[in-house]
Amino acid sequence: AQSVPYGISQIKAPALHSQGYTGSNVKVAVIDSGIDSSHPDLNVRGGASFVPSETNPYQDGSSHGTHVAGTIAALNNSIGVLGVAPSSALYAVKVLDSTGSGQYSWIINGIEWAISNNMDVINMSLGGPTGSTALKTVVDKAVSSGIVVAAAAGNEGSSGSTSTVGYPAKYPSTIAVGAVNSANQRASFSSAGSELDVMAPGVSIQSTLPGGTYGAYNGTSMATPHVAGAAALILSKHPTWTNAQVRDRLESTATYLGSSFYYGKGLINVQAAAQ
Repeated sequence: AQSVPYGISQIKAPALHSQGYTGSNVKVAVIDSGIDSSHPDLNVRGGASFVPSETNPYQDGSSHGTHVAGTIAALNNSIGVLGVAPSSALYAVKVLDSTGSGQYSWIINGIEWAISNNMDVINMSLGGPTGSTALKTVVDKAVSSGIVVAAAAGNEGSSGSTSTVGYPAKYPSTIAVGAVNSANQRASFSSAGSELDVMAPGVSIQSTLPGGTYGAYNGTSMATPHVAGAAALILSKHPTWTNAQVRDRLESTATYLGSSFYYGKGLINVQAAAQ
């Protein structure tokens, strides 16, 4: 049997599914640790690896990318879980190794691949405490080329009035995503700061894991694919909308949850965003 993870319902994705919008013809690059393309609940359409020691993008030694991918696009079938945009086209762009770490040069190459291959949405459930000029340049290039870029705010919690949002989420051109639980409370680990844009479910998120299995993870890494999937749903309903329009709708229709330093504009509501 197929279950619908709570986060899918919390962002109101099923309302769009029932209207017939499931992400068809929208290309989503999962810039991460790879995706296990043999998983029966995933349909990976392509990809590339920029990790010199791990050249196969369709293997995922850390399980992180496979979990992220399932939240975006786990298939609407009789098994496992359901993703936010189950008909969207997943692309595995490997920039993190099996330990979950990567170099900025690998990430930059992955973003360049997404631009060259006409991706519509980029999911970056990754980040670090320091930025780089080259990273900012390529992220801005992706956005100026029309791609919606969602990035994890980070799992550093809050530190008084100091921002704990990581890079690349800290760059203004990205949609920086924090994590809430099923009761719309901010996760204690969710990074805070003025750069935070929106919130999505990121606590006990059920999704796909390598080897045809499933499991629950926590993190802003799990919240971000809800936003990437939401962007794919919106674009499947409104294919002529620009990335700026998609972002504006996600932010302007979000449900207010509290101070923007901790919650950004609030919880995304894809049903309202896609009106």
